[in-house]
Amino acid sequence: MTIINSQPQRPRKAYLEARKRLLAMLRSPEFNSGDQIPAERELSEQLGISRMTVRKIITELVEEGVLERRGNRGTWLMKIDIERPLAPTPEMGVSKIIELNGAVPSSQLIYFYTSQASARIARILHISEGDELVMIKRLRLADGQPFCIETSYLPRARVADLTAEMLESTGSLYRILAERYGIQCVFDDGTIRATTMSEEEHQLLQAKPESPALIYRGVIYDGARQPVEYLVSVNHPQRVAFKISGSLNEK
Repeated sequence: MTIINSQPQRPRKAYLEARKRLLAMLRSPEFNSGDQIPAERELSEQLGISRMTVRKIITELVEEGVLERRGNRGTWLMKIDIERPLAPTPEMGVSKIIELNGAVPSSQLIYFYTSQASARIARILHISEGDELVMIKRLRLADGQPFCIETSYLPRARVADLTAEMLESTGSLYRILAERYGIQCVFDDGTIRATTMSEEEHQLLQAKPESPALIYRGVIYDGARQPVEYLVSVNHPQRVAFKISGSLNEK
């Protein structure tokens, strides 16, 4: 009697591998937010899996908010809710960016308090370690949907009487800086990196556990090239995209 040692692949494992291949295809440079995906028959042929398996995977991805069906017209990748310019002018502010995306901006103040600057934050803001620092954390929303968490660090000496009530009533930190303190935010200098979110960030942004996020960390400067704010912005992986626009210089 011949004994066969190899075991047939379990259906669940095969299904997960098929799902992984389909997701990799949809996340390739060939597809962008809001694009229509190929029909089930075409996907079945390209990936070498049955149409039934393709249909089941697509149904799952629709339920997870990755894809959307549009009646008999086909299936599309969900469109990114908010496009943020990669190099915005600071005075534009998040609220203006949301409005330009055709959505209604709002925010929730998570905390507002005065602390002492650490050595690192002091270096960034050109103040002394231990100087008073205003720390503001807000959840930003578009049409009621959370899309980013912003944490601002400002030297208390530059915004001596700034309060949480002032921020909540005005809704715009940069407007307060300009109108009350005569501070015009002119440019920023920062980086954007993909990283994992904390448990709190997942909950606030209503993102799936272990989801990655695009995190911007930068310094906002005034016209005299003095730092006004150190900003950390954690952006929802499915609801935010950073848009590049402008001319290319000769290489």
